[in-house]
Amino acid sequence: MTGVILGIVLAGLAFIAKWDRRLPMDGRAWAWTVVCALLEGAALREAAGDKPSALVLALAVTGGSLLLACVTDVLTCQVYNFTWWPALAAGAVSLGSVRGEVIVSLAVFWVLQLGLFGRMYGRADCYAFCVCGVVEAALGMGMEGFLGHMLLAWMFLALVQGAGGNIGRRGRLKKPVPFLPYITVAFWVSVFLEGIWERPCSFG
Repeated sequence: MTGVILGIVLAGLAFIAKWDRRLPMDGRAWAWTVVCALLEGAALREAAGDKPSALVLALAVTGGSLLLACVTDVLTCQVYNFTWWPALAAGAVSLGSVRGEVIVSLAVFWVLQLGLFGRMYGRADCYAFCVCGVVEAALGMGMEGFLGHMLLAWMFLALVQGAGGNIGRRGRLKKPVPFLPYITVAFWVSVFLEGIWERPCSFG
């Protein structure tokens, strides 16, 4: 599935390059992109387990969309809306067997993101949480899982930026940084933890 992740990133970058040639993809940027794709692929293999193939594909496509968003966010401080279309479509397909209460929780989460939380950060970050929420719902995660993903992302941001001295006295960042890499890492950690909780206990 690493190939799916890289394929989405390469296709997205090629599509962007047709009308915006300012994307500074040098050798270092390509190297980091490949490394991140490999790491996402490893996380996906660990989280896949015996999940249905449609759900595994949705995880891979979401990973590709998140990585593409991270690349453009870090290099140009913008994320194109089409970045989320493949992940949203793949995630929606995998929602077929999800319980009704999970769908309701997902709908409420979307309303909170678009109407409330989206004011706290960029619109692209809001869309990222919404798209991740679809796949998380397909995994059976409810509101606690969606909000847990958000909390993890903020915790990672606080830890890294705090260690780098980029947090002021009022808790705000001295210098703005892309939030999408933290959302992406938190997504895979959340998926991994969900897989661990689902596994039967081997003790006793």
